Amino acid sequence: MLKCFSMTAPNSNLLAGVARRCTNPPPNIAHGGWGAQKHEQAEGIDLDLWATALALSDGKTTAIILDLDIQILTNERADGIRHAVSKATGLPIDNIRAAATHTHTGPVPYKSWIEKGYEMVGPWFENVYRWCTEAAVEAIANMQPVQVRAGRGQCHINANRRATSPKGEKFLGINPEGPCDREVAVLRFDGRDDRAASSSAPIATLANYACHATIMGPPQKLVTPDYPGAMKRVVEQALGGKCLFIQGCAGDQGPMQGFHANTKAYHQLGAILGHEIAKVALSLTNIPSSVKFSEIIPSGAPLGKYDLEFATTRSTPLRVVSKEIQVPLREGLPKKDEAAAKLDHWKNKLKQAREEKNDAAITEATYMARRADIQLRMADDFGGKTKAGVRTHIITFGDIAIIGCNIEPFCETGVFVKKHSPFPFTIMGGYTNGRLAYMATPDEWPKGGYEVENSPFGEKASITLQDEIIKTLKELHA
Repeated sequence: MLKCFSMTAPNSNLLAGVARRCTNPPPNIAHGGWGAQKHEQAEGIDLDLWATALALSDGKTTAIILDLDIQILTNERADGIRHAVSKATGLPIDNIRAAATHTHTGPVPYKSWIEKGYEMVGPWFENVYRWCTEAAVEAIANMQPVQVRAGRGQCHINANRRATSPKGEKFLGINPEGPCDREVAVLRFDGRDDRAASSSAPIATLANYACHATIMGPPQKLVTPDYPGAMKRVVEQALGGKCLFIQGCAGDQGPMQGFHANTKAYHQLGAILGHEIAKVALSLTNIPSSVKFSEIIPSGAPLGKYDLEFATTRSTPLRVVSKEIQVPLREGLPKKDEAAAKLDHWKNKLKQAREEKNDAAITEATYMARRADIQLRMADDFGGKTKAGVRTHIITFGDIAIIGCNIEPFCETGVFVKKHSPFPFTIMGGYTNGRLAYMATPDEWPKGGYEVENSPFGEKASITLQDEIIKTLKELHA
């Protein structure tokens, strides 16, 4: 069901510009990172990876939103991008947002049990910094006055992924009874001269949806942007302009078809989402938000003429807030020495299994090394601490709020924030300006499972986070 968002307040002087660079990695780069995959290196590219920059300004404050087709930006990698863009543009680093689409079939984002091809990752990221900088500079140069329109739709390519087998085993699959956020949020930025004509093209379309980009799975050896990349191409073909994707609160949200080897799957599901986004965006400039009777034109049948109105949202002033919200950590976090020893053990087992070409042993050693790697990262990042700071980035303009955090929040957190935000149109996402870990909600925390067991956060951490976000939004709105 399409929900169009409209406000009667006049649109203010918001400027927007967009630009893009291709960010394809070199051949044979370390790839994926699944605990169940047999390969280490990519064997080709199915669709180009992109970095897309959206510049927003009210004439006093300017912000940059960067959308990257990548699995994860660590805090360090995100800082590298933001510092490079800040140096080139003169903008404060706090005004720059770098967010990942979370495709699981991109280059390996950090050193782990995968070693072949990892020597290419560092140089590739240096290029990513440059490409993001070029896109941001160009987006600022392209800025022009815009009208902003916002709408919501629904898409059913996702599901709650925290499943339980008949034997009580926890796994990542489809849980029809679990919480699921299927809302599609769309922002459309039109040039000031654009009216309601069907031929008008937006400068940019920004879309938000919550679903892990895991349609492609362990058998896939190609670099892909997964469904977000396919979706953006469908939207741009339908509307023109550039499309950006903000990954939502997808910690417990997965695709209805997951872990495939056939690339057709992500193209098809991405197209479904893309057509829903395009439908919402097209409706905003082709289905009137209100009509006023004008006159009757004599004809064979009397014809009614109406004055049509296509609502825009109030869009200035522009405000940016970047803050760390302190949340509690769990007790009994992994110990670094033990986790490091376990990782070394399974890496040696994996090397031996590959030399012996023992498929069963390769499978076991791979997923055990992956699990040990996750535990070591938790020990490195959080060992000896009782609290951790969640990077939270908020951009507001007029009636719109766009929120991002450097975690993988569960969908219930996103739904809560959207429901209680004082801004009529609120977007909430994770994977922004870095990545720490999953953050389960109190209802899900006692159930255990992959996301809970591999999270450093305490049971009530999500409550602390969402309450502080709402508090900040209320201060900004006031």
